[in-house]
This record gives sequence, structure tokens and C-alpha cells, in this order.
Amino acid sequence: MQEVMVETKINDLVPVMKVLSSKDDIPIPSVLSVKADGELSYLHYNRVGFSFTTAQAYTLNKWGKLRTDFPALHQFITAMNKTDVQTAELLCETFALEDGRPLMLPQFLHHIKGKEKRLDLIRMGIFDLLRINGEAVLSRPFLWKYETVETWLFNAETSNVFVLPYMQVKSREEIDLFWNAYVEDQHFEGLVVRTRRTTYKVKPIHELDAVIIAINKKTSSGKGTLFAQNQVTSLKLALMTPQGNFVEVGDVASGINHKLRSALWKLMDYKIAEDDKAVWVKPIVICTIQYNDLYKGRNKILKLTPEGYRHTDYMQLTRFRHPRLTGFRPDKQVTPQDLRIQQIPQQYIEEET
Repeated sequence: MQEVMVETKINDLVPVMKVLSSKDDIPIPSVLSVKADGELSYLHYNRVGFSFTTAQAYTLNKWGKLRTDFPALHQFITAMNKTDVQTAELLCETFALEDGRPLMLPQFLHHIKGKEKRLDLIRMGIFDLLRINGEAVLSRPFLWKYETVETWLFNAETSNVFVLPYMQVKSREEIDLFWNAYVEDQHFEGLVVRTRRTTYKVKPIHELDAVIIAINKKTSSGKGTLFAQNQVTSLKLALMTPQGNFVEVGDVASGINHKLRSALWKLMDYKIAEDDKAVWVKPIVICTIQYNDLYKGRNKILKLTPEGYRHTDYMQLTRFRHPRLTGFRPDKQVTPQDLRIQQIPQQYIEEET
């Protein structure tokens, strides 16, 4: 894979989508398409090639990274060269697929940047058609766009590049069938829903109860301004093993509510240790978080001592995708029963040794 940084940006091509709280809110009729967890990319084909590269096609992500020379793109070029199309501009989701299951964005990035690249796992899932031979087709129906691109790919080996699965639905039963097939069974990130006037996205929602074990001093962007103003922007969470130890399961933002961020500062009364990244507190407050999906991670096992949390080991468990703080559970207790690891699906759990 060849990568170069360019000044061109595609921010104006990013779809504007409203959020639906669940699949039960999907309007009827509508056109559904699968949403993969990857990089939104602009895909450009030119039969005679480009002045700045010898390739006949390239992808460009929203950070300005232009990519050529990888298997999915080769397949796309081979397919397009069998058509009478001279130039085409599309949008696709560049993601990774392994054993029939889409991987999370961090895993995708690992496969294109890691020491042992797996470019054979990279897929291009096409979801929009912008121009054909320089003529804009933005206003054409999405079903027409999907079917047009499928005809281009039909006569070539394109296992790594395809139109993302789609369906026009006219009933709740059809929505459930499509959702179950791709979100529940194949673990895609969610669905994109298109009506005549509006585009929506909808993702699965899961939840669990976890205990707060630390206040993070800085936000995910590295800023600590609000912490200096006695406001809590991010919390570190844990579950419990049957043996009574704590397992870090990641961080969650406290949200944009100023009153809540200030109220959480009361956790400082339960401070038991501090380092340059976090203030560690007694495991007293249990909260509920919602998340969209999980990906496997290496989690610290912590033992609570009078001096603070002592790191004793690691276990293979999980991290949350898009966690959100939704409430608190004063009715719960800090016990292995109420904070059980088994709130995580069994396939992610490796028993503590």
C-alpha cells in the first residue's frame, strides 16, 4: 500500500446524518444499508490514470491520506476497466473483515499500519455514487446508485470491494430481518437509513453497571483545563472478578452537563491515591453505561489495598465502543455479584488465574 498526505480534504462529502435511538424508530418506507466501522473514503477512478500517480484509482480519507496499491483497489480497477466508464467518483467505507466478521476501527488501523500488515483483510464497502464521467448523480435515488455500481462489479473478482448490503424496507418484519442478519449475526456497526428527505444512522445499544475507581485529569484530547476548575470530564471504570479484584474496563466521559461535572467533584472526598494521569478513589459509586459494541483488549487486574489500587496482573477482556454515562445505581453494591464480569458476553472473557 502506498500512502501520501495531500492538502485536499473531503469534509464537505461526509454525510449529514441524524441519530435514531433504536431500530424501532426506523421510518417506513426507507432504504437501509449496512454501516461498517472504518474510515469514510472518497474513491476516484480514471481509466487513463492521474497526473500525480501511475494508479487508475485511489482512496482519500478525511485526514488527507491518499492511498493506492492494495488488493481491494486493484480489484476495483480491474472491474472498472471492463466497463465503458471513463471516470467515476464514489464514497466508500474502508474497513477490515476477518472470518466473515467486520473488525473495529483500531484493528483496521493495525492491519494497514502494523509491522505485519494484512492488506488482504481490507475491504472497500461502497455506499454512494457521486459522479459518472464527470456528470453529477448526487440527486439520483440510492437504489439506482447501488444497482449501477453492482453492474460495474458484476463481471470481475471483487471479494474485497462491493456495495455495502442494502434493502428497501416496507414493513417492521423486513427491518428486523435485515437488522438481525447484519447487525446481530455479522456484527456490523449499525445501519444507515435513507428516506426521501433525511438520512439517519442507528446502532445497537448495550448496557452494564460498573464502579468508578478514578477521575481522569485530562480529556481524551489531552486537555486538563476543566479539571483545574474542579470539574470531572472523564471517569475510569471497573468490574469485579469472582475473587473480589477489580478489572479496568476503560473510561467514560461525564458528558456536557456542567452541574453533573461539578457534582462528580465530590468523589475527591474519597481520594486514596494520585498520579500524573488520574486521582484514584474508593470504589463507592456505581454507574450505568451504554455502549454500541465491544472489541477485545488487555485489561489490568487491580487489588484494592489501604495504599490504593495495586496492579497484580492482566487479563484478556474487552474495551467499549462509544461508551456513554447514562445514570447511577445507588441500589447496587460493590460486590462481585453486582459488578460481575459476566455482564460482558462470554466470548470476550478469559478467567482470572
